[in-house]
Amino acid sequence: MAPGLASSAADNDPSGIATYSLAGAQYGYDMLAAIVLSYPFLVALQLVSARIAAVTGRGLTGNLRKHESRPVLYFAVARFLLANLFNIVANIVAMGIGVRLLCRGPVVLWAVLATLLSIGLQWFVPYPRYARIVQWLATGLFLYAAVLLVVDTPWKLVALRSFMPRLTASKDSLEMLLAVLGTTVSPYLLFSQAEQEVEELHGRIEHCPAPEAAAIRERHLRKTRKNILIHTACSNGTAWFMLAATATTLHASGRPMLTLEDAALALDPVAGHFAGEALGLLLIGSALLALPLLAGSAANSAVSAFGGPHGEQRDRRIAQTLLALMAAGLLAAALLLVLHLDPVRILYWSAVFNGATVSPVIVLITMLSSKSLAAGEIRAHWTLRACSWLAAAAMSILVLAWLTSEIFS
Repeated sequence: MAPGLASSAADNDPSGIATYSLAGAQYGYDMLAAIVLSYPFLVALQLVSARIAAVTGRGLTGNLRKHESRPVLYFAVARFLLANLFNIVANIVAMGIGVRLLCRGPVVLWAVLATLLSIGLQWFVPYPRYARIVQWLATGLFLYAAVLLVVDTPWKLVALRSFMPRLTASKDSLEMLLAVLGTTVSPYLLFSQAEQEVEELHGRIEHCPAPEAAAIRERHLRKTRKNILIHTACSNGTAWFMLAATATTLHASGRPMLTLEDAALALDPVAGHFAGEALGLLLIGSALLALPLLAGSAANSAVSAFGGPHGEQRDRRIAQTLLALMAAGLLAAALLLVLHLDPVRILYWSAVFNGATVSPVIVLITMLSSKSLAAGEIRAHWTLRACSWLAAAAMSILVLAWLTSEIFS
């Protein structure tokens, strides 16, 4: 259960929680199909990323540096850094709100203190060790499933909308769909997946003969395939429960969601007077789990884009870049809070930005998986490449439709 909880909380960070809650409160069950139908595409993209990294021994940025032109590489890395920085800012803001839900007080102060805690954990404690403890702050995710069991849920309608969406071509609904898909198909998951494969395999096959290394790699990829199928199901399932529970409570009763305090009302049927505290712990826990992945993958990508040293010197550069990203995120978050920008809008627009800019990243990853030099003797199966191309096409069409509606609305 623990790996499923940790990955569900990290994948569904505060930006995802706010976005799914907004989607459920405003559109009811209409967006459920986006979460269900995106599952095979997200699995395919992660498997493609894992295969590329496992065979080449390099992360996605390292492969882009070797096989793509410098302008394409720098465009992809700049987009990735900007998106991750936007997400870091959103998570820091959410931590401040989360602490305020627990003990009141100034949001800016809580955001600063929570960020310093996150930096300290990232710097001094190995991620797997502290994730085993922090993940239990995110047990509030289970409350969304409990809500559906204790309230009057129209299960036939829920099942229908899970596979047959009801969407309009309006600007607002297209934008919400873009946000839901943007927080579901997040690029940092793909880059983190690739770097994880490199770290886990490098030490095991570095000094092995070629046949033995190939056998180890194959066994590792089979295990990775199983893990991806399970943790993506946990992540998407958690998102599905959040959206459905919010639709069953807030949308059904006609309550608007204007603040994160409003989002906590979705947990009232099971948490009662402690709904705000439960959501606060969930925001803090999911942010603490997601921030190392966001900052770490962005720092790794930035350092890999320019090549340079290996070993401890490279690790030192990654650590310094990670600190710089966290510091920049903290400054930006504090500024936004001082200016009294709506925290829900910050979280929501982080998801919209991800959705609006993810297509080029998917295209580049899929192109890498098609090159024999990049994927070697176990290049990605044609079904995985087909799913990846379909995902890129669907996101591109959605972005064009949204931009068109923005222009002509």
